Amino acid sequence: MMIRWLSGTPRHPAADPAKMAVYVGVLTSAKLDKSAVKRNRMRRRCREALRIELKEHANLPTLQLLLSPRSSSLTCDFADILTDVRSFLSLHGLP
Repeated sequence: MMIRWLSGTPRHPAADPAKMAVYVGVLTSAKLDKSAVKRNRMRRRCREALRIELKEHANLPTLQLLLSPRSSSLTCDFADILTDVRSFLSLHGLP
């Protein structure tokens, strides 16, 4: 999985700059798999791994994340996806 990030709130009228939040988007193209069911499963697995890991952190900075799963995220073990998310969070100073 590839994760791109920006600090701060998005430039959107509904985004409250005073509120600390993590804004997440998932990008899966038809090049990964032709089946929409499989692409949706990749999205759900990545979002769930991120949700589980962010649940453990109380004070998070405001971030914008763009998750781009790889085709292997459909068949790999869920623990591997969790490890990817943990390593991303540890690179940015979050335990």
